[in-house]
Amino acid sequence: MARWLLIVVGLAALVRVIDLQRKLDAARSRGDMYRDISARLDRQLADLQKHV
Repeated sequence: MARWLLIVVGLAALVRVIDLQRKLDAARSRGDMYRDISARLDRQLADLQKHV
């Protein structure tokens, strides 16, 4: 009985770790997206300031 409980707890922990890794990867990709957008807007602003 105790062995099955440990197996179930271990599987639950594994599922939780995989879920947290997936969420972390998604958060990192969103951060990259915002950095890319920010860099692009900075370049556009610098180009506009050159022409003024």
